[in-house]
Amino acid sequence: MPTALPALDRPIAADHSGSIVLDVPFGLRGGLPLYGSATAKPALVLATADGHPRAISYTSWVPRATSAWFKRHPFYVWLVAAQDGNQVPAARLAAARRDVRGIDIGWVLVWDGTPRGVIQYLTAAGFVFDYRADQVSVYRPGWK
Repeated sequence: MPTALPALDRPIAADHSGSIVLDVPFGLRGGLPLYGSATAKPALVLATADGHPRAISYTSWVPRATSAWFKRHPFYVWLVAAQDGNQVPAARLAAARRDVRGIDIGWVLVWDGTPRGVIQYLTAAGFVFDYRADQVSVYRPGWK
């Protein structure tokens, strides 16, 4: 596995905003599946290269407060639901759209194999396609 994907990461590394990079599939892991889906393995390596905080975790321990934070945010709750193949009701989608604007997500990396329903959820939440590199599609917030 490469330790860097320069074509994918160059624009993210050039952004010094400190915004969150959300890797999709999204998940928190701490030995056992805690929340969300299994993560794309390259995402864990790239986190060291671009200097942005990541909205994924694969550690030996995830604090309860961390998983509780994600579960309090409709955007993440319904992202996980979409990853599980569930349809997001219109009222819940509206809540997710409002919620995500208060979370500083600047980049969404959609790894190959992500179900189409998840991509539809992301675009309905307000993210727009920006570029594709290294077999990863990159979305940015459409409201900024």
